Amino acid sequence: MISKKSIIIFSLILIFSTLSVSANSLWSDNSANFYQDFPEYEVGDIITVVIEEDASAIQSANTGTSQDSDYNSAGGTNILDFLPFFDFSYSDSESADGQTQRSGTLEADITTKIIEIDENGNLEIEGRKQVKINGETQTIILSGVIRAEDVNFENEISSKRVASANVEYEGEGPIGDKQESGLLTKLFNFIF
Repeated sequence: MISKKSIIIFSLILIFSTLSVSANSLWSDNSANFYQDFPEYEVGDIITVVIEEDASAIQSANTGTSQDSDYNSAGGTNILDFLPFFDFSYSDSESADGQTQRSGTLEADITTKIIEIDENGNLEIEGRKQVKINGETQTIILSGVIRAEDVNFENEISSKRVASANVEYEGEGPIGDKQESGLLTKLFNFIF
């Protein structure tokens, strides 16, 4: 049989053990995602950026101006009788309309290198990729800042998650050369 002394000791242990328990939540706003483990990135590590950029812009301008002038002069009197009556009127109006529209889409993958880690843990990345097809060299250059938690398990991040993103896409070769204005066109554009 259990003695009275054993029950009192067990009750005291139970009371004292529950007093040290705190009521903190498992889900803190400052804690990281419970189900995801982020690797410790270092300068020189590589991360693939999936570029999915769509850009479009439309600019319009309308201008309208008008001007009217009237001048009337009576004929001369007395000594200035020889001056005839004089009447002059002038009217001018001008209007102009213009619109510019441009759009572009770029989809590519580029592997970048971490070049710096700032005090907040953000990663500064930079990458360059060249592809040569049929004498045409295409170059993609990307730089920006990313958060380690935005990189998925395949070590990829969308370009839409890159802060201060700078994406350059250039082409050199026969096709790119045909896109450039000719010498006479450049001369006329310079003169006019």
